[in-house]
Amino acid sequence: MKTIGIDGRFYGEAGPGRYVKNIVTFLEKVDKDNKYIVFLRPKGIEEYKPSNPNFTKQIADYKWYSWGEQIGFLVRLLSNKLDLFYVPHFNFPVLYPGKLVTAIPDLIMHTYSTEKGTTLPKPYFRFKKFVYKLVVHLAVKRSFKVIVPSFDVLNDFLKVFPQYTRNKYIVAVEGVDPAFLNQEYSEEGINTKVEGNYLLYVSSMYEHKNVPRLVRAFKILRDKYKLDLKLVLAGKKDKYSLAVEDLVNSLGLQDYVLIPGNKAPVSDNESKYYRKHALLYVFPSLKEGFSLTPMEAQSFGLPCIISDIPVHREIYKDTVSYFDPGNEEDIAAKIAALLANQQLQKELIEKGLNHYKKFDWIKTAEITKSVFDDALKN
Repeated sequence: MKTIGIDGRFYGEAGPGRYVKNIVTFLEKVDKDNKYIVFLRPKGIEEYKPSNPNFTKQIADYKWYSWGEQIGFLVRLLSNKLDLFYVPHFNFPVLYPGKLVTAIPDLIMHTYSTEKGTTLPKPYFRFKKFVYKLVVHLAVKRSFKVIVPSFDVLNDFLKVFPQYTRNKYIVAVEGVDPAFLNQEYSEEGINTKVEGNYLLYVSSMYEHKNVPRLVRAFKILRDKYKLDLKLVLAGKKDKYSLAVEDLVNSLGLQDYVLIPGNKAPVSDNESKYYRKHALLYVFPSLKEGFSLTPMEAQSFGLPCIISDIPVHREIYKDTVSYFDPGNEEDIAAKIAALLANQQLQKELIEKGLNHYKKFDWIKTAEITKSVFDDALKN
């Protein structure tokens, strides 16, 4: 029996933490042949309860993107004498000499700066950005295979790293987090309730998410199209969300645009509440690796209208409506048209409810296990 280590340090966190949680959960279901050690930080140690006897957990309290990750975590990995190390992200101890498989969700940080939102001194931030690009390159170079969530991301890798061939990469799509398939929620856990009709956006508000343009398009919906609506922007509090709040206030929309995450963290319970009662799900992102939140909205029976970008066309095809994410007038016009077209909304709801079921974490885990099997044989 071979021993596979999984870097599970994001377990229990938002974003990559959902990927870690689901891939570990479903690897437990599909792999009875190998032994696994899941390396976790304290939050993950508390939350993760292995259900497969071949899976054990081990503390690895090393902060992401830190020297502790590069030194302390490296020592921990070497002491376990792994046959394979799986990193469901890009950051790994670069001196690790063993066999490696990575799952990298996108190359967005190669394209979009996050400098506006950093609290670090600018020179130090730029140094960390340089290190990030170096670590990603080393991850790609060292990996037996790199698992990516879409062909659009695969094409990005081929452009950024032309020295590596198509065979370096394996596409394994994601699926809706099973936590959202149970759509019941508790009224007691809702910090910000919404009265009246509203549009919904759920995600962070980083630069590439294009939220300021959505806010300005929403003002057009109210002023030009005379629509009595609210907009709920459900994401984490950071410098980006605070800047969006400043924009909302400057446009006089503070009574109509709600940013609940700026008051208190938005729980899964709250996000279920927002999805259950929204009119439409709106997602204006300029770049995504897979774009899972529209699919989560589809599982709740929400018609979706999203940005017309390559990965959205690849994943969602005709199950959503599209707008030009660079044109506020077009965003507003397409949303207004969809709101006025009840028949199209019904069609999108039906298509969406069928569509999300085609994406399953079991398939993701099976593809991942096949990569592990190939790596261990090689």
